[in-house]
Amino acid sequence: MIKISFNTLRETLKLKLLKYGFEESEAGLCSKILSENNLYGVASHGTNRFCSFISLIKSGHIVVKTKPVLFKSFGAWEQWDAQKGPGPLNAWTATDRAINLSKENGIGVVTLKNSNHWMRAGTYGWKAAEEGFIMIAWTNAFPMMPPWGSKQAVLGNNPITFAVPRKTGPVVLDMALSQYSYGQLSNYRRENKPLPYAGGYDLYGNLTTDAGEIYESKRTLPIGYWKGSGLAIMIDLVSTILSGGNSTLDIGMSEHDTAMSQVFIVFDPSKTNTAESINAIANSIIDSVKSSEPAEQSEIVLYPGERALNRKNEYLKSGIPVDETVWERILKL
Repeated sequence: MIKISFNTLRETLKLKLLKYGFEESEAGLCSKILSENNLYGVASHGTNRFCSFISLIKSGHIVVKTKPVLFKSFGAWEQWDAQKGPGPLNAWTATDRAINLSKENGIGVVTLKNSNHWMRAGTYGWKAAEEGFIMIAWTNAFPMMPPWGSKQAVLGNNPITFAVPRKTGPVVLDMALSQYSYGQLSNYRRENKPLPYAGGYDLYGNLTTDAGEIYESKRTLPIGYWKGSGLAIMIDLVSTILSGGNSTLDIGMSEHDTAMSQVFIVFDPSKTNTAESINAIANSIIDSVKSSEPAEQSEIVLYPGERALNRKNEYLKSGIPVDETVWERILKL
């Protein structure tokens, strides 16, 4: 690993995006989003995915020059077509629009069809919460997880984020519906490290902590076993129906995870609460969680988003860890 400052990382990625057809402002925003993924400790959806992001641009699966367009409106709910544009920019636009709709109506819902990988779900939760809004957002994805009781990967791991504003740091849950995202599995496989807990099955149907074996079997483990499997199915159903876009089944007809369906729901809590009361409620609940007795003396009880916030503060001071081989590949683009 090498350490790189946030500004160096962002500017390097921006220059590469400009080279591949992004406009100045869009290259700036996209490089910011990708660099912040590393800053929050999610390199799997930042530098580690950047070269494949460029490959999808070169192959035409991501269309740099297109932008989301509104095609139906139902008051507080709007349907947009992302036209296969860059996923992070599509999701940022959808989040902004959902926020504005919630300001008008108390709730704002934006559904996107034909979008691409939005990278880190939490990006959009953090954005909404830092602006004082509550958010729930999710996406369907390429089939990479078997439903409970099956060994064939027909479900996406369908990442979801929940976010709540809080003055000392938003509470943001960002998770895939598999025990580990494929990005995390890729990190463990690259570093040849065992997973902390079983994350899927080997070719013989045994639970394993070997990320390489899970890649080979293509049998990731749903969170909560059958419950995670059921939730993945429901997210795919709701995403597809509300957006008018592709299901995981449709996405699987391609070789790549493109043209996804996504849902962004934003609430404006100021319609019923003051900023002070919202913060007091959040602090009361989080303080209760943090004061609970750890199961082991070495354990630290964390709230959703706390680890990410700690990493951000640490990496801003010490530099962001980046895989040296990955960095060399980026510089050669």
